[in-house]
Amino acid sequence: MGFIRERKTKKGGKRFQAEIRLKGHPMLSAVFDRKSDARTWIMKVETDIRCGRQQIYSEGKRHTFAEAVERYFKEMPISVVKRGHLLWWKKELGSLFLHDVRPSIISELKQKLLSQPNEKGVVRCGSTCNRYLASLSHLLTQCVKQWEWVNENPVRKIAREKEPQGRTRFLSPAERKQLLDACRISDNPLLFTFVVILLSTGFRYNEARNLRWSDVDLHHGKATIYKSKNGDVRSVPIRGLALELLRNLSSQSLSIGFVFPSKNKAKPIEFRRAFRTAIKRSGLSGFRGHDCRHSYATELMAHGLTLGEIGPLLGHRSLSVTKKYSHLMESRSSEAISKMSEQIFQGVGNE
Repeated sequence: MGFIRERKTKKGGKRFQAEIRLKGHPMLSAVFDRKSDARTWIMKVETDIRCGRQQIYSEGKRHTFAEAVERYFKEMPISVVKRGHLLWWKKELGSLFLHDVRPSIISELKQKLLSQPNEKGVVRCGSTCNRYLASLSHLLTQCVKQWEWVNENPVRKIAREKEPQGRTRFLSPAERKQLLDACRISDNPLLFTFVVILLSTGFRYNEARNLRWSDVDLHHGKATIYKSKNGDVRSVPIRGLALELLRNLSSQSLSIGFVFPSKNKAKPIEFRRAFRTAIKRSGLSGFRGHDCRHSYATELMAHGLTLGEIGPLLGHRSLSVTKKYSHLMESRSSEAISKMSEQIFQGVGNE
């Protein structure tokens, strides 16, 4: 049976202590600011006890959020990005018991995500906030389904932010030549090869930058990414100029370590400043380094590959991510329909 005791605070306010005493079970208690919340809690906990879920409720009061994060890191394959998300949540929620991680707390932290700049001084956009929530949700789903530490996932009650339509900036043949010409005359002698690799593989910036010679198969013409953004391993064919440049680079180096090493060889070289300078020198408007991936996908589609074939090459797990290039499919469809119409109605005029 449940009881509610009204207590006064030192400041003259009211608090409500809810207690549950059922035969054969330990006494449970919790404190609330509102009496209605206390009633709701009693009803829910008593139902859980009668349905045999009391053990899970107890687990939620025994394990902290920090413990859940550490177990998740040990048992689940995880990308660098998701690890960063969960470390942020651990910093904010780590001391709380899982039972106390409520939707109201997550909602407040969501607003903090959207309003406070990150370590680089950049305010997070809605889509980035959604990725943080997705990482947290997956962790708490594990707590519900696999570990039975809590009964429900509170993130499911949190509204997601509206995301802007993805960028689809890509290079025309003339723009591509302008960019590569600017890279050729860069003070960084490796920039030209680096950008050719980006345009030939669709690799993300850090995927290409952190390439090691052990990841590159010059004989069969392919490179394998072992540490991708989503944690998946993928191999991408390399042909033509990109393969030729890599072979030349290999013959000039010891063919060990990083493909693009810094002077001390201990880490890869940083291309950001040289790349930005080349983009500015080439006069490209609204173009960013990441748009090399868009250009890669655009060229593949122009040569007949479908979205389902392009997605794995880009490292997309879901076709919905690749669908940002669907406008190119519409363009090809229009051209095909025009040619079909000309052929099947050739010689047929209005009567």
